[in-house]
Amino acid sequence: MFDSLGPDEPPGADRVTSIWRAIMPVPNNVPGAFPPHRLGKPDSWWVYMETTRRRLFEVARFDKQNGDKEVLPLTFCEGPDGKREWRWQAPPAPRPLYGLDRLAQRPESPVLISEGEKVADAAAALFPDYVAVTSHGGARAAAKSHWRPLRGRSVIVWPDHDIKRAETTRQTLCGSPMRLAPHPCG
Repeated sequence: MFDSLGPDEPPGADRVTSIWRAIMPVPNNVPGAFPPHRLGKPDSWWVYMETTRRRLFEVARFDKQNGDKEVLPLTFCEGPDGKREWRWQAPPAPRPLYGLDRLAQRPESPVLISEGEKVADAAAALFPDYVAVTSHGGARAAAKSHWRPLRGRSVIVWPDHDIKRAETTRQTLCGSPMRLAPHPCG
């Protein structure tokens, strides 16, 4: 079972202060709209939701012509003058997990932590007995995530084909008992 992080819980790494304050959840009357970005329109995107399915923030993926990708958070914010708008800005730590709404719908199901939103959605389809989740920013940003919703759950970490990232995630979760699934490609 996954134990909650205790009083020694990592505070969420170093925080970059912005003059724009994230508003989470996003008010119901706010339309989803991507502000202009130097990379153009996103090729895909994912919506982070709270347990009641209200939007918290979004993540957009831009596939570059050279084959690389850039994955960026989009957060609804309020500026110092009271202006509100979508900003290419990460939400503050500790950040909610992708799949909170699924966790709430299936409180008794085991959990599969994957690397990235795209993989979490694929895992949800491939392994319907599990609730697939991920942290924003993957293993590199695991310390900035709020893992407490996994308290008391059976958890499997399914890393990318990169055991170092998996170990980073496991260490971030303070050595809580969980299984590390072998990658299906060996």
